[in-house]
Amino acid sequence: MAVNGTFDGIIDTISAQHPLLPLLGLLKTHGKLVVIGAPEKLLELPAFPLL
Repeated sequence: MAVNGTFDGIIDTISAQHPLLPLLGLLKTHGKLVVIGAPEKLLELPAFPLL
């Protein structure tokens, strides 16, 4: 459910390399991001914006 532009959870089904930070910015505090798919490279996620 979206309230004030945020989501409780997001299911990401894109297997191609893509930025995850825009998706994380849409999540509520304690929201869930579920990534489904098998990208060729490991997903890169900078830790600093999560703090």
